[in-house]
Amino acid sequence: MPGTDPAALPADDEEYLYSVLNLPKTASDHEIRERYRQLSIVFHPDKQVDESRKEAATRRFLEVQKAYEGDRAYDILGKEGLLLVQSADFRHVAEAEFEEELRRQQRELARQRVEQAIHPKGNVTVGFDLSPLFDDEYEAEDGSPLSRWQNLQAALSDVSRNKFSVRHRIQTELNKKTWLILSGRLTTGNRADPRQGPYVGSALSGTVRHQFSSRLNFEATTSLLSLSGVSVKSTYRAEDYALTCQSAVHPALFLQPFTRREGDALLLPPLNVSLSRRLFPRSPAQGILDLGFTPQGPRITATVASSAFHDSLVDGEEAEEPPNSAGLMFRAPSVSGLAYYTTEWQFGLDLAGPATGLSGRYGVSFLELGVHFQTVLRLGFSGLTWLFGGEWRGEKAAVGANVSANVDGVMLRVDATYIGQSLSLPIVLSREHNDSLAFWTAVLPSTALALVYYFKLRPRRRRQRVRFLEDARRQLREEKSELLRQWRETVNLLQDTAQRHTRAEEACDGLVVLEARYGPSEEEEGTEGLEVDVTVPVQALVNASQLYIPGKRSKAGIPGFYDPIVGVPKTLRIRYKFRGRMHYAEIPDHMPVVLPLKDHLVE
Repeated sequence: MPGTDPAALPADDEEYLYSVLNLPKTASDHEIRERYRQLSIVFHPDKQVDESRKEAATRRFLEVQKAYEGDRAYDILGKEGLLLVQSADFRHVAEAEFEEELRRQQRELARQRVEQAIHPKGNVTVGFDLSPLFDDEYEAEDGSPLSRWQNLQAALSDVSRNKFSVRHRIQTELNKKTWLILSGRLTTGNRADPRQGPYVGSALSGTVRHQFSSRLNFEATTSLLSLSGVSVKSTYRAEDYALTCQSAVHPALFLQPFTRREGDALLLPPLNVSLSRRLFPRSPAQGILDLGFTPQGPRITATVASSAFHDSLVDGEEAEEPPNSAGLMFRAPSVSGLAYYTTEWQFGLDLAGPATGLSGRYGVSFLELGVHFQTVLRLGFSGLTWLFGGEWRGEKAAVGANVSANVDGVMLRVDATYIGQSLSLPIVLSREHNDSLAFWTAVLPSTALALVYYFKLRPRRRRQRVRFLEDARRQLREEKSELLRQWRETVNLLQDTAQRHTRAEEACDGLVVLEARYGPSEEEEGTEGLEVDVTVPVQALVNASQLYIPGKRSKAGIPGFYDPIVGVPKTLRIRYKFRGRMHYAEIPDHMPVVLPLKDHLVE
């Protein structure tokens, strides 16, 4: 089948695979291996002298390679092996490791099928109480203080695990608009009174979520182990606002007409209404108003929040929204890893009786590194509560930690996640107000992270950027020959105009462009050969001793320009003469060009 795409070979047609090798199905492994080697030599692209035959030979070579891999995969896993060969790339797998890699791909495919079917998520929480290490001072039987070592030994003996919890959730799609979610939880922990012993709790709940339309959804949750009622929630989303209503219905509400006695309080279902709305048409600032009515009393929360995306490599301008992960893939990695980041802030007021207070939160996310930091402050009647934390999130895994402090003590929490399964470690460091302990608990890990970033992550980012620039230079040389040819033709067409303008400007001692280069803003290792000589196109734009190029768009579209490297901020560097004096200017890509200017004068 000349011209066949190897990726489109019949994955479930074993006869076809044998026909490519021109062998019967009864052929031995030795015969198959020998025929593969023979055909590989015949069709190998490097063996072709005639360039016109190389493309056809490459297609046939890949076809033979896929057929050989497919035959081996069929012998190992049957038809599933053929499907794996078609969906994965085994070209760089050693022959001796082929079966091991095939079975690894089979396990990965099975995992993906299960994950797509039920979307499992689990969490294990293990809590520890380390407060004896920092709060208690132990004494000997006679009342004398213990030495530091003896005090440490006594404190370690009192360190305990105060909580253990396992949660698991699965969800499956009933139809295109309806999902079923099952959640289970088993918890054990210590009671406040040690004499009562540990407690054990369990829960199993089910949730049905239905999407009526792109704007309206509804969900209902109930316990599957007891008659505890049903919690309902519905959200309506419009372009500029979202409205959420949430309530719970308990069987006791329906029994009130029969069981309520005179003087008993009337039971009403709790109700929570939340309205979020964009405050200004061209601003991401959002206002959120929460109204809650519960048996404990009413609660009102008003919050203002906003976020912004920053790209420090694009002329210092602030973008309206962050790019998605695919957009970042087309950007060159910055040396620092801190060039693309988002900031978010939130300020709120809670009116809820004794729980009334002010709260604020500020967070920053460095998109290239996948790192997020946040600080939370809350001031209420009980005093000040603060939290500082950070998280790293990769494609499949995430690790985070935060430390919080208030009048009740100091808490450290560590979380780790891998493919939807998470481990949480809440650790009580102190049951007393201890600002010094909280401060050092936050500072020491942050210092360690800063050292890892400076000595390990930053050098790695520099190597990644150099490799990116080297690949761009290779592509410009090997894969963009047509672009370079068109650029040269355009420059030749502008040559006469540029020369005519040069002679006219020289005659009146006007604006003469001596050199103009368009390329990466940062002249660093790896950027050699990535600048475009645009002297002729720029001189052709000079008119009456003036040059003006509008801003707010890339200059790569100007005739005689082209983008030498996508994803890297660029700058136009111009060296010119005006009134017989030397001038020099560096203009970022999206800024307007206005020449001549006195600021460009070279002393």
